[in-house]
Amino acid sequence: MIEAAQETRPDAVAPQAQPLPQGTRRPPRIVEVWRFRQLIALLVVRELKVRYKRSVLGLLWTMLNPLLLMVVYAVVFTTILPAAQPNFAVFLLAGLLPWLYFSTALMQGLMSVLVNQELVRKIRLPHAVFPLSVVGSNLVNFTLSLVPLFAMMAALRQPFTPALLFLPAAAVILTLFCAGVTLLFATATVFFRDVRHLTEVLLQMLLYLSPVLYDLKQLGAHQSWWFQLFRLELRVNPLSYLIPLVRDPVYYGRLPSVPTVAVALLWASGGLLVGFAVFTRLEPRHIHHL
Repeated sequence: MIEAAQETRPDAVAPQAQPLPQGTRRPPRIVEVWRFRQLIALLVVRELKVRYKRSVLGLLWTMLNPLLLMVVYAVVFTTILPAAQPNFAVFLLAGLLPWLYFSTALMQGLMSVLVNQELVRKIRLPHAVFPLSVVGSNLVNFTLSLVPLFAMMAALRQPFTPALLFLPAAAVILTLFCAGVTLLFATATVFFRDVRHLTEVLLQMLLYLSPVLYDLKQLGAHQSWWFQLFRLELRVNPLSYLIPLVRDPVYYGRLPSVPTVAVALLWASGGLLVGFAVFTRLEPRHIHHL
């Protein structure tokens, strides 16, 4: 990483490496990050190259990974636990793709500052470029993983509707949310290394506490206290609003409802604002804990 960053340093990093003149106000952090957008793009490319270096299939693993997971879950839910959903493979993959985007970006991004600590010590640059580049590389993976999704839709004769044009907007909203959460967890991991292990456990629980493998309409109605608590969790769970952004156009052939999009936008924008604010507030203290 150090060598790659030093190669890009003359174009992207050197302008910020000089101390600010006395009496000059420091630009807002968001402006600093924007000035390093080319470095973020280079780190995204490098992340993809390193991830699939010496791999025979290379980027094809981006498409195979969700497909293999889909096969496992599809076998479980269609044979052991018969599913009521027709074309369940499409239904499942449409929920797995946004989930994998979120969970993978978070797990990789929360370690991004620590992984690049040598670079942080040597070059003056906003630390946010590292978690943001991880989110960017996973956005590329998410986009490529739509290819097997569309192929499966064609194979199972799932209708292609104009609602699929909403997917780019869904990707933007998902990316904003992933960026905010990843920034928040990345700065927390700098101070508390246990955050990584705690996040692994939380993600395993969140997979089943989110409508990834099931539809909310399948839950029915029960009067038990634990089920009421579960329904309450689903109402405050951001993934309950983010996953339908992909599943509704792909599986149901309809646009997500206006309330769903509004709540998803609220979670995405709020998560990004909070994550970026906390990250930049704690960023000056990172160097003392690396």
